Amino acid sequence: MKLIEYTAKYKDYLNNYYLADDTFSKSPQESLLQTHRGSELHRILALNHDDSVTFFVLDEGRDKYDYTDRTDSILLRSFSTDSRYARKGFALQALKELPAFVQEKFPHIKTIILGVNQENTKAIQLYKKGGFYDTGRKYSGRKGWQLIFELPIYQYYSTN
Repeated sequence: MKLIEYTAKYKDYLNNYYLADDTFSKSPQESLLQTHRGSELHRILALNHDDSVTFFVLDEGRDKYDYTDRTDSILLRSFSTDSRYARKGFALQALKELPAFVQEKFPHIKTIILGVNQENTKAIQLYKKGGFYDTGRKYSGRKGWQLIFELPIYQYYSTN
């Protein structure tokens, strides 16, 4: 699997992306429309061979301050897996690849944060397996209370 930043040449990947249930996450197509607002939003595809299996947005903008006061953080949002590839380990694999990707593309970032709906127990389990921890803080989002999770990535940085 590899993580890549979305560009127009990957448009067909998102046109073919299928999300059966968007209760807790926006579809990539909807996220794509909203991410034209600035350079602080980075749309990311996780590719398995030639298939787009997972999509998410990394947000360096002001919204992250609803979750943390850390300037060296990045907000993970709109995380989803194409429904045809669900429960095959791709989402977890993407989360495991994320720290190295962030380290390479955003070397100033030291922690990844996210909000997960407290009713979304499957996602909570996934994020914990992916190394995130529950901070014990909550944020009132559009779809209810969001548990705030963090993944420090300082351990991935070289000490040189």
